Amino acid sequence: MVAVLSELAGIDTEDNVEVFLDRDAFTVKYDAAQVSLDDMYAAITELGYSPGINELESSESELGDNTAIPDLVAAALIDARDQGKILLLDFYAEWCIACKALDASVFSHPAVMASLDNYIFLKVDTDEHEEVAGYYNVVGMPTLVILSAEGHELHRSVGMLEPEEYSQKLNELFEK
Repeated sequence: MVAVLSELAGIDTEDNVEVFLDRDAFTVKYDAAQVSLDDMYAAITELGYSPGINELESSESELGDNTAIPDLVAAALIDARDQGKILLLDFYAEWCIACKALDASVFSHPAVMASLDNYIFLKVDTDEHEEVAGYYNVVGMPTLVILSAEGHELHRSVGMLEPEEYSQKLNELFEK
């Protein structure tokens, strides 16, 4: 499995693949600027796994088309637009150990907390809101998706992060 994933640009399998043998699952941290989600899906499928998400006809999300955006996110996008902020979606599950570690080490870090002042922060439990996870093509957790106030995806990360690096990324994206 690791060999197939290591062939994709943007994936350092030594540090970015976490395997959960008890659930026959894995998460992959990757750089979306170097590898597309389609390439990730192809690699996962080649391994005999399924991301368990139906393909959407369109990956573009527009605030003006609220029927396409799940209500939970549409409301947060309206708040983001009204407050001059952008939206950070934190896709997690109660059973996800990496999600709990992310909360404990990243979202509680002072630099990240300060950076989040510029964001509407929405935690989305993927077990309770499967349709939202499907809409945003969440294939592993934790997945963090940053959306402009108009609903355009600006950044995506999957897996654990370093607090200082993520704080810098949050600040950089807000300043754009």
